[in-house]
Amino acid sequence: MELLYLLALILPLPLLLYLIGLDRGRGAWGLVFRGFVQRGSSAYRAAEVPVWKEGKAPLVVHAAAITSFVLGQMIVPGALSALVGLLMLPDMLSRGGGGEPLMVVLVLSAPTGLYVAALLLSAGSAMLRRDADASDKARNAGRWAIGHNVLLLVAIAACVLGSFHSFFLGPITYALVSLAHAVLLLRAARSLDAYTEAQARAPVPAPSNAT
Repeated sequence: MELLYLLALILPLPLLLYLIGLDRGRGAWGLVFRGFVQRGSSAYRAAEVPVWKEGKAPLVVHAAAITSFVLGQMIVPGALSALVGLLMLPDMLSRGGGGEPLMVVLVLSAPTGLYVAALLLSAGSAMLRRDADASDKARNAGRWAIGHNVLLLVAIAACVLGSFHSFFLGPITYALVSLAHAVLLLRAARSLDAYTEAQARAPVPAPSNAT
């Protein structure tokens, strides 16, 4: 039941952004070469004719886009959490209790974390619309995510060396998920580039041959 509540909380906005992106990306994928078919009334007049079909975004692009929206929407709660953490930090440092180093790390990492979230939202929309710079945006977001989360994990590891607390698990898990998503973004960028290159290599389709 808790999982259903969680999904109901985090999925509506990403799904809305995904559907908007799909709608704005209609017709952006052009035509892709499907192969040759034989046409002609007899064996002597038969000829192989190239045929194209309507292009669609690769599956990895769909996956990278919607997961970018899922993680990117955290820019709002992330900003609020960073603000609350900044306000609470002086009191935590004065009282002690074991969580101060992690709180310092999370507060200091918030600016780049929010920047990465903004990059994810931008990359997700660009990929679905197949903007000219979509692969660059996906690659840039992926690299920023890797840099941010690797440094975050190193900093958390330094905190763990002092003493481990169960509340370290949340940031560690989120960082690992973000790293996996960054790899997905880089794959999506390569897929976008490969799609564009394949279209560039194909002969220009005649309108009558498109199906």
